[in-house]
Amino acid sequence: MTKPSRESPRPGAAQSGAARVVGWPGERVRLLGFLSIFWPLPAALVLAGWCLHAALPVPGLPRAAAAIALFALCAAARVLSDRFARRFSNFAKGARGEELAARALAALPEEWTVLHGVPRRGGAALRGGGDVDHVLVGPPGVFAVETKNWAGPVRISGADVLVGDVPVRRSPVVQVRREAAELARDLRPSVPGRGVPVRGVVCFAGAAPEPRQSDVDGTAVVALERLVPFVLSLPPAPDFGRKEREAAVSVLLRRFR
Repeated sequence: MTKPSRESPRPGAAQSGAARVVGWPGERVRLLGFLSIFWPLPAALVLAGWCLHAALPVPGLPRAAAAIALFALCAAARVLSDRFARRFSNFAKGARGEELAARALAALPEEWTVLHGVPRRGGAALRGGGDVDHVLVGPPGVFAVETKNWAGPVRISGADVLVGDVPVRRSPVVQVRREAAELARDLRPSVPGRGVPVRGVVCFAGAAPEPRQSDVDGTAVVALERLVPFVLSLPPAPDFGRKEREAAVSVLLRRFR
């Protein structure tokens, strides 16, 4: 079976009027979720083997101590399995949020390009922010979109994002600003003069924020159903025609290699 290309459009994307789509939404999130469950397995197997070896006729420690250690290992595995299951569930919810956003973004017209899971570079990839959920390239410019699928309730108060009445520890607004700044630096040489206008957008695919669309110091925070209307409502950027958009897309595609 032939493996599908990463530049694999959604069904119907080849038809006139549809945006070009690159990448797979939620791909990296699912991988991280898988690794979050199975990374302790090799260490657990080594420790279990050591405990069993110690209980053989020529033990490395008393059989009673080996039995206690093995029992403790089993108990720890049981507790950790619940914890890792919750973590995997969170990753799965994140992937589902990216899929919902991708489905909404498929409604963008043909002059747009939508890239899912765009890899980041340098230290950002090592700190756990390894990709930008969605990058949109269209007449108004380039958009870095960070998708959150939280249970809520989500509220925007000034520059703070709150779940209930508690500000989130890692603000998605700060995260997407960094992503947008990184993209702007990378894209600047491809479009001389004014450079490429890059905006950050936080999209809530789960609980809708209140208000459903707001501006936090230049970063848009929107509910899922407002994402496409928001980007389409913006005027075309000066000196960012088809040629400049294709140049920006070419730079972004190099990140997938």
